[in-house]
Amino acid sequence: MSSFTIVLSKNPDIGRYSVTVPAMPGAITEGDSRDQALRAVAELMTLWIEVSAEHGEHPLDETPELIAAQIASVIQDRDAEGWERTIETMSVRPAVPVA
Repeated sequence: MSSFTIVLSKNPDIGRYSVTVPAMPGAITEGDSRDQALRAVAELMTLWIEVSAEHGEHPLDETPELIAAQIASVIQDRDAEGWERTIETMSVRPAVPVA
């Protein structure tokens, strides 16, 4: 089973975490805590894979360029808000296998 890189970013104004999955276009979720955001993204990834498979689509190849572009986008958003550039990346494995 494959794992995917996620980008985790905390909103310092309200304390919520947002998470994106660069290899899964449109896969964005959030949570009130880091743990809640990680649970939410694992569930989202599973749903994304299931729905996309029904349409013959698959996650994008995780290239360094793809991940770097997502990180750059998140940092630009943080800069625009005047927040520190602190973000986190990690690998998460969805609950369903990827075809």
